[in-house]
Amino acid sequence: MTLAKPAQDSDFYHRRTQELIASGYPVSVIDYNFFTHDQMTSLHSHDEVEIQYVVSGQTLVTCGSKSFTAGEGDILFINRNVEHSNTPAANNKCILRAVIVNPYFIFGLGQLELENKYINPVIFDSKISCLHLTPKSRDYLKIMTHMSEIFKLNEYKPICYEMLTKSSILQLWTYIYKYFHSKPSDDFAASASTQDEQRIEQAILYIYEHFTEPITLDDIAGSILVSKSECCRCFKRTLNVTPFEYLMKYRILESTKRMRQKPYESIAEIAGSVGFNNTSYYSKIFKKYMGCTPTEYRHTC
Repeated sequence: MTLAKPAQDSDFYHRRTQELIASGYPVSVIDYNFFTHDQMTSLHSHDEVEIQYVVSGQTLVTCGSKSFTAGEGDILFINRNVEHSNTPAANNKCILRAVIVNPYFIFGLGQLELENKYINPVIFDSKISCLHLTPKSRDYLKIMTHMSEIFKLNEYKPICYEMLTKSSILQLWTYIYKYFHSKPSDDFAASASTQDEQRIEQAILYIYEHFTEPITLDDIAGSILVSKSECCRCFKRTLNVTPFEYLMKYRILESTKRMRQKPYESIAEIAGSVGFNNTSYYSKIFKKYMGCTPTEYRHTC
C-alpha cells in the first residue's frame, strides 16, 4: 500500500489516472495520515471511483454539495468526477485507507450489456455523489469483509492478487449498486434520472456500439433525437466534457486494452481498429490523454 501525502498539484490526479491505466491494473490502495488541519486533500475530482475507510479519528468530508463528518469505522463511496475533499476533524488526527479503482476494470472489455446494467447507472448519474455507511448500516459487515480482503491482497500481493482483487471489487459493487437502486433509506434517497441523464446514457450506448466507425457529432446527436448544440449542452451539464472529447477518450482507452491483448498488431492497426484513420492524429490524441506516445506505452505493457 502507498502512504500518500495530500496532493496540491492540480495535475496530480490526471497523471495518476494515466499511470493506473498504463499499468494495466487500474487499482490503487492508499493510506492518508492527517495530523493537522494543514494536512488535507484539496477539493478535487478524478476518473476513478474511490472507497474510503476511516481507520481512526474523524474526517470532515465535502462531497459534491454535501458536507458531513465520518468517524472511525465508517465507509465512504465517492463517485467518479465528483469534487470532494477530506480534512481532519475533532482531535486533528485521522487515518484513512482508500481504494481507487477505474470503473472499466470492474467488468472489462466486451461486457457492454453488464456495464450498462450495473456500472453506468451509478457512475453516470449526476445525482449520485457519495454514500456514507456506518457500522450500523445494513450489509456493513459484508462490505467491510470485502474491503479488508482488498487491503490485504494489495499489501501482501500473493500470486493472482490482481484477479482476486477484481473478484472482491465485483462483490463490493453489488452492495453499492443495491444501495443506489433500492428504496430510499437513511443512507441514500434515490432520485429519478433527469432527462439529461437519460439522453447521456443513450448517447454513450451509441458511442460504445459505434466507436470503431467514423461517427460524427451529427450521429451522436441523432441517436438521442436532439440538435448538435443541445447534445453538447447535455454532455457538458452531466459529464463536463463534449461528446467529441468523450468519444476520443473512450477510443484511446479501448486502444490501450487492445495493445495489451494484441501485442503483434502494429500501432497503425490498433489506431484503425478503434476508429482513427490517421496514425499521426491518433498518436497526438493518445499523448494528450495518456501522457506518452503509443510506442512508449507499448513498451510498458
